[in-house]
Amino acid sequence: MTTSLPELALARHYFETRREVLAAAGHRTKPWFRLTADERSVAVAEASLIREALRRAEAEQRMIREVAQAVKAPRRVRLLPLV
Repeated sequence: MTTSLPELALARHYFETRREVLAAAGHRTKPWFRLTADERSVAVAEASLIREALRRAEAEQRMIREVAQAVKAPRRVRLLPLV
């Protein structure tokens, strides 16, 4: 999974999803369009952190797959004569 959303779009969708989850738990928060410039910049910074976390998780999964494939690969074993 590779994310190619623009930072602002990711921030907005994350913020609104978070707001819906909080609302379901009984917490009211401002909608995206009512955020101040500072509040939006915080949301964009959070989206950047989410993007980095996704990048790291993808790299980790790629490494796990590579190791699993290497372990499954048949190995040639050379038997030494018993002396």
